[in-house]
Amino acid sequence: MTPFRRLLRPVTFSGRGLHTGEEGSVTLSPGEGGGPVIEWEGRYLPLYSCTTSALGRGTDLLLPGGGRIKTAEHLFAALSGLGIHSVRIGMSGTEIPALDGCSLAFAEELLKASEPLEDGEQPAPFALAYPLEVEDEERRSLLAAFPSRDLRITCLLQYPEKPIGTEMAEFSPGRDDFLRDIAPARTFALKSELDFLRERGLARGGSLENALLVDSESVQASGGLRFPDEFVRHKILDLLGDLYLLGRPLRARIVAIRSGHGLHCRLVDRLKSLISKDNLPYAKETRHV
Repeated sequence: MTPFRRLLRPVTFSGRGLHTGEEGSVTLSPGEGGGPVIEWEGRYLPLYSCTTSALGRGTDLLLPGGGRIKTAEHLFAALSGLGIHSVRIGMSGTEIPALDGCSLAFAEELLKASEPLEDGEQPAPFALAYPLEVEDEERRSLLAAFPSRDLRITCLLQYPEKPIGTEMAEFSPGRDDFLRDIAPARTFALKSELDFLRERGLARGGSLENALLVDSESVQASGGLRFPDEFVRHKILDLLGDLYLLGRPLRARIVAIRSGHGLHCRLVDRLKSLISKDNLPYAKETRHV
């Protein structure tokens, strides 16, 4: 069974964004029940109501009425992995701070500021009733979801580059340790594409302190690899963060084959279409009084 926790006090994270390189901060505060909410320019926007863009190297939130929050997936993975769903997310700036390039710094602080929920207080999950599939034939990528008693993820990663190659890993929040197994896995980039990314305004806040840099023969990173299969573990981290966009816990068996943020967001859109509008964690936008 997936563990769930309650945030007890506000927690603020500050630093440079992974892609913009700009300074910003995000403050997480205890919610009032229901699902996660974005606090933006005097409005409380249900995370469920946000759309997404995955055209860059990350997931951006597109807020109702305008506004964009870049690179939300690592923070959302920490919230998902710890089972924190009743939370207010307030932003200063346009990109979530990169911190250590994974979810570990987020998760460690959130763990200190939270406590387990008692039985009967846990949020109602969305239980998938029949299989769903999204794919990208050009990239030979597939993301499938099947009914399950809890969330379980199997991920296959394939790169022609020798240091990455083919990796596969599995994770379930109710069975495995998110803080130990997934949260420390850092984002990565190929050295051959670094100039291209920066010309597009991406990876400007990346460094060997918060990312793995892969060339044709080796991997550069502060302290070296944390896991022999750190790359696929980070893909699971990204998927956990993107599934958090559903706005509520998910019960499904997920199989990801060479998938990325684009497929993740497409699957979330399919899942949202199955949830009754009368059964949303937050049905309407609210404003400060």
